[in-house]
Amino acid sequence: MPQTLPLVGWITLVTAGCFGIPIHARGGKREIPAEIAALGAATVEVPAGEGVTLRGIWVAQQGPPVLLLYGSGMGIAGSREAIKMLHQGGYSVLCCDYRGTGFSGGRWGTSRTLDDDARALWEWLLREKGGPGGVVGISIGSVAGAGLASHPKPPAAIVLDRPVDPKNVIYRFVRSELGPVSSAISHLLVRAKCDVDMAAALAAAKAPTLVVLPEYDRLMPPEDGRRMTAAHSNAVEVVTMPGGHLSSHLVEPVKWRSAVLDHLDRHLRPGQPPTGGRRPPEPPAIVTAFRVEGRKVTVTLDRNAEGVTLLFLGTKGNGLALVDAPKREFALELTRRQWRKLGKRLFAVRVAPPGVARPIGSRWLTPPP
Repeated sequence: MPQTLPLVGWITLVTAGCFGIPIHARGGKREIPAEIAALGAATVEVPAGEGVTLRGIWVAQQGPPVLLLYGSGMGIAGSREAIKMLHQGGYSVLCCDYRGTGFSGGRWGTSRTLDDDARALWEWLLREKGGPGGVVGISIGSVAGAGLASHPKPPAAIVLDRPVDPKNVIYRFVRSELGPVSSAISHLLVRAKCDVDMAAALAAAKAPTLVVLPEYDRLMPPEDGRRMTAAHSNAVEVVTMPGGHLSSHLVEPVKWRSAVLDHLDRHLRPGQPPTGGRRPPEPPAIVTAFRVEGRKVTVTLDRNAEGVTLLFLGTKGNGLALVDAPKREFALELTRRQWRKLGKRLFAVRVAPPGVARPIGSRWLTPPP
């Protein structure tokens, strides 16, 4: 596939560079999943200054409150697995759409407004729900989470899951999706416009902070992760999870969930036993074997299933393939572009938990027609 972007894509990219519209401004559909509503989610409105109102949900639980700052394009609907995990772990959860997306009002100016939104949400949580409280930031949400580490009343525990560097995240994204030529042009055009220096924020962090880095990440390669965390303070702990930016919570979900919840428990519920959330939903089938011949991947399942979501992990990236009516053994033919995205070597093929759709922004793997 040519390494060029359609005209409409370049218009969008140039607009982003000129006006500072971040990737995550596109996300947030007006939808509250039924399984979240069933937890007793109540709608909330949070003033964010200048006539802006952030809207979202409050899911009450017996334990301390946690502010969930979701990643690019996830919205409340795309955050349901994280919300359910935190709720099952005993925590009350606040999750609101960022301004200009989903249920929330206002307009985006630059990426700096993400920091303003996070600050408004955190101060509302302190004012309305008390503390101690925690923060979980996913992907671009981790940037805002890192900024809260220097708040006058910082969170008692922070988790930065799959963090990105706002200085180069758009460049990395375009490189992964469209190749080096397009990324070089985007590097000249796009300005991330974010005040948060992730390395400096981690060096100055006083709140107990867990940084979860994927082993293979197209948006935060290992060398970037090492630079970002090289001078972190004693309050910061860094762990690496198998998988990539869109899959480290799926490759070994028990390990990932335990890391997040154990960190919150240590600082928000010290001395209390875990309350759950560490076991993910059971997959509809298990991959017992797979083989790769060229770009053809043959997968063997342990049982029949009406449909499965396959998680592919390569040395460069990852992606999901939705298969509606799989046989016990079936094959997918990957395109050259998909193969390039994965790094030309697959080392894991797994079935993701039920209800997991394709990751936002990922066009890597789709079943052939």
